[in-house]
Amino acid sequence: MTTSRILHTGEKRKGETLLEVLIALVVLIIGSVTATSLIITSIKANLYNKDALQALNLAQEGIEYMRNLRDTNWIRFSANRQGCWNVKPGAATCAGNLLAEALPSDSGYALGTTLSDKQTPQLDLSNGDDAVYLLKYYDLNLLEDSDGIDRKDSGNLPGVRDDYDYVATSHPSGTFVDNSKFYRSINIDYKTITAGSPWTIGETADPAAADMMMVSSKVQWKDGGTVHQVVLSSALTRYR
Repeated sequence: MTTSRILHTGEKRKGETLLEVLIALVVLIIGSVTATSLIITSIKANLYNKDALQALNLAQEGIEYMRNLRDTNWIRFSANRQGCWNVKPGAATCAGNLLAEALPSDSGYALGTTLSDKQTPQLDLSNGDDAVYLLKYYDLNLLEDSDGIDRKDSGNLPGVRDDYDYVATSHPSGTFVDNSKFYRSINIDYKTITAGSPWTIGETADPAAADMMMVSSKVQWKDGGTVHQVVLSSALTRYR
């Protein structure tokens, strides 16, 4: 004898409700995973953009430092502007103190006044960290100016009072307070300029014979295992 069972409306509704709940849970999980992924991607993008902006500013700082160095040499060695336009910072004389085609570097956050010629390979974090290029933060201790003495320039103008006393305790001779994540190198590639129509630019390895410095400022940093970099270049010519 064959028997059959007819589902009551209540039993049928319970089955449909359970299925709806399961579908809703699946949709909710998929939506949550997607939203979480988007949030994580957005955070990573914001962090990268922040680092990239800092790297861009640091690279620009390197270019501006070299431009200021050239301009300063032009003033310091005004009697021989043509021959001493690319003298190392802090050098007392021009002879034997020209910046070589090597890599100027400084381990401070702000480029100091004692650039050295570095003959090692250029900065490349993909081959490992190189502490020589690491940029470091240093303290500028600001002490409240309670006595009215302007210690920034060892003298106070009459009637002028600074809000703070400036005391540099960690650069260039002190201890740096922290390391940044950024590495910077500055490379000089010397060129000669030959007058004509049009002018031509040629290669030279002799700083004394060069008419132009092609300055490249590279900043690199690591994000996990990925190396990012910003490179800026500028042509600095000998004053005519």
